Amino acid sequence: MRAAWFWVMRSRLVQALARGNGWQELATAQELVRGLPPSEVHADVLAQVANWSMVHVPGPEAFTAAERAVEYARMVGAREIEMSARLTLGSLIVHSGDLEAGLKEMYEVAGATTENGMTAIAARVYVNLPDALEAVGRSAEAVPILEEGVAHTRKFGLLDSEAWVWGNLAESLFSLGRWDEAATAAGKSERVGQSAIPRGFHATLRAELALARGDLAECADQLAAARSHFGTHDRAPQHELPLARIAIGVTAAEGRLLDARTTLRRALDEGFPPDTQRYAWPLLLTAAVAEADALGLPATETGRAEVLQDIRKAAKTLATNVPVWHAYEHWVRAELRRAEGHSDPDDWAAVTAAFETLDRPYDLARVRHRLAESLLSVGGEDERDRATELLRLAHAVAEHLGARPLADAVARLAQRARLGLSHAPKRAPVPADQAEALGLTGRERDVLRLVSAGRTNRQIAEELFISPKTASVHVSNILAKLGVSGRGEAAAVAHRLGLFPAERLSSRTAG
Repeated sequence: MRAAWFWVMRSRLVQALARGNGWQELATAQELVRGLPPSEVHADVLAQVANWSMVHVPGPEAFTAAERAVEYARMVGAREIEMSARLTLGSLIVHSGDLEAGLKEMYEVAGATTENGMTAIAARVYVNLPDALEAVGRSAEAVPILEEGVAHTRKFGLLDSEAWVWGNLAESLFSLGRWDEAATAAGKSERVGQSAIPRGFHATLRAELALARGDLAECADQLAAARSHFGTHDRAPQHELPLARIAIGVTAAEGRLLDARTTLRRALDEGFPPDTQRYAWPLLLTAAVAEADALGLPATETGRAEVLQDIRKAAKTLATNVPVWHAYEHWVRAELRRAEGHSDPDDWAAVTAAFETLDRPYDLARVRHRLAESLLSVGGEDERDRATELLRLAHAVAEHLGARPLADAVARLAQRARLGLSHAPKRAPVPADQAEALGLTGRERDVLRLVSAGRTNRQIAEELFISPKTASVHVSNILAKLGVSGRGEAAAVAHRLGLFPAERLSSRTAG
């Protein structure tokens, strides 16, 4: 038993130092306990195998390993090991498509570990539960849990866990359009992380933000740093697929589409393991966008049809079990058609409608740009008016986020179509008090000011001396009056209209 415990510890160390993926060590430990009566060490080995499988080879075998770990831990009364295995099992259930059952399991573990002082397992909860929420597009639900996780891991000096929490927070903030806060969180992840893997995760996040903001040199630097931290021995899909996606994006942006295709081909040849749709859909989208943007360039025509066919084939294998990935499926299809020279407003209207129900302002701005482009290709006064409003919304968000490539693309399209981005078509002069013209009450104006500063409903309630429920109602009314679908877009509209010129509209930094 002592030897098995040693090999489990060695597996953790090897992974932390990025000197291997840790499987050989876990396999040795598993062989040492095979056939022995249940014990705490046996249960721990099974729990570690389940967690490793969840990260590296998600699917039925990981699920079985997690169930066995829970069973053995209960048999020997190893409560903390049971909680850890249940957390892994809950995450696997979420990724398999049974969201509510999986999240229920994870929330139960969260309550039990907190109540019973299981400090280390609670830290895992603060990493894995928000990660599961982010994986299904529930970023806003993940953020407050991650903020609690920062306090917990700091309190107990769990530096690597804190680094993971900051990294996950950066990821969710990026999705929500709170990019300045995301950059700060990623920086804190880098400063506190001791192990190689969290540092690689941080560099990946910084590369993604740099790419979205058009800083290709910084993106390439961070991409190289991420690869260095991860090493060559641990090719977990949760690291490899985002790196491949970013590599495709940066090489395409530099005009090296053939290199982008090589990266895509390598990823497709390795395949997408089960339950990795959160990484695979964005990768396929990035590749499809690259092909569509290069349409008409003679040097890229050879092989285009095969690439598009391969993307379609890969897309058929991916799950669309939650709204965010269903929206991505529509988006990938529309980009593939654009890459073939077809841009149907009905296709892009469906994509836009799908994203309007999600709180992902950058994605929504991108598809609004494409919808406007397709409307302008049709012509007609109504289409021009609609395209103008779409471009104004997309440009406001892009400027607010600092998404320079998107802002420039929107501006170029507006210039070609001779459309103004400053004023809506056929609209009366804007009143001096624009908040009043938008139909906002005095209280709603106060709430919008705080939303624009990145405050949560709970923080708004505390500052305005109202209940969180009342704050939520005000936010919902504001979104309806502004005609936007999320808080990030509301902040962008406030910024564009200059509603609070004397105040800085950057979000408050967590921590």
